[in-house]
Amino acid sequence: MRTQYNYIEFTFVDSGDHKKGGACLNKKSGTILGYWEYYPSWRQYVIEFLGDCVFNSSCLRDVAQFLEQLNKKPKPKETPKHSCRPTHYGLNGM
Repeated sequence: MRTQYNYIEFTFVDSGDHKKGGACLNKKSGTILGYWEYYPSWRQYVIEFLGDCVFNSSCLRDVAQFLEQLNKKPKPKETPKHSCRPTHYGLNGM
């Protein structure tokens, strides 16, 4: 699965057989741009961006491609009890 793109990259938090979520990072600075996770109400993976993020069409295509890859995989059997936010998965300090 592709996780590295020209300007952004995606990290994973493993939980058993399924990917529960992770972060979207600026590749150059390492700044967290948002978090992705399985969204049970929609039965698919989604990404929620933080604050004042700005993207061009190329970056948005990369995000869409990443989510499409995730959504082709088997979905988690259980509804995640937590968000993929740093307070739950220790993504602080990336």
